[in-house]
Amino acid sequence: MVCRRCVMTVEDICRSLGLKDAAVSLGSVDFNEMPDADTLDLFFDRLRAVGFEPLKSHEHVVLEKIKAAIRFYARHTTSFEKDRLSDYMNRAINMDFRYVSRMFSSLEGRTIQSYLMSQRIEYVKELLFDNELTLAEIADKVGFSSVAHLSRAFKKSQGVTISEFRETGMRLGLDEV
Repeated sequence: MVCRRCVMTVEDICRSLGLKDAAVSLGSVDFNEMPDADTLDLFFDRLRAVGFEPLKSHEHVVLEKIKAAIRFYARHTTSFEKDRLSDYMNRAINMDFRYVSRMFSSLEGRTIQSYLMSQRIEYVKELLFDNELTLAEIADKVGFSSVAHLSRAFKKSQGVTISEFRETGMRLGLDEV
């Protein structure tokens, strides 16, 4: 979008699809709430029909939705103890988990499980940094079966033990994981 008329055209498309909370400006559309996959497909189809080519592919939009769902799942494991990741993802993004898993791997170059583990480890690091919980409480809160399981996963992921990490305290931003 390069002019005010373009912005008005995209605003009309958003309104016609019921995306009233979309913030449209020159060159971008920001959704307050991510539309479902069918609405996004329709949105992109209508943009293309009037001559716009979205810079972000539908797959990349879905990828961001997948990452957000995994981040939520990683931090709320105790609420979903009986809920498998695939079941949660099917509900959260309303797409077949096998399709989502293949798409995630092809775009990210790693598996959903690997991304989930990196998110859990970052959450562990945050909890370690806060220094309010024991290792057993952290393991339980983040969804590890035991302190030993947590320790092995942490060492494998970070290359240092939890004790060594506590001495250095290095953390990453969630967007760097």
